[in-house]
Formats: sequence, structure tokens, C-alpha cells
Amino acid sequence: MVEFVSRLLRADFDECPLGDLSLWGRQSATFLTESEKQRLVKEGLDPWTGEPDPYAGMFD
Repeated sequence: MVEFVSRLLRADFDECPLGDLSLWGRQSATFLTESEKQRLVKEGLDPWTGEPDPYAGMFD
């Protein structure tokens, strides 16, 4: 599994084996625990970028 994910992040397949290209060729990925993700969302930050979330609080 680790080898598959590593190859996916490096775009080391002839074509993307997934139906979604969001991880294809990203080189690295961010790991967030659920508690850290919730903390960032409560602070109004996008948990994946750390930047202010323009949609924060709109769907509470």
C-alpha cells in the first residue's frame, strides 16, 4: 500500500490508476489527525492549506 501511494504521488505509473487526479503527481501529501482538522476548521482555516477559509461558518 505504501509503495502504491508513493508511486501515485510521484506520478510513477503510465497513467493515473484512480478516477480522481487530486493526488496524481503531488510529490507529497499532508497528514492531519481528525482533531487537528477540526481545530483548524473551528479557527476558520482551510485544514489543507492553512489559509483562511472563505466558506468558514457558512454551512454550520
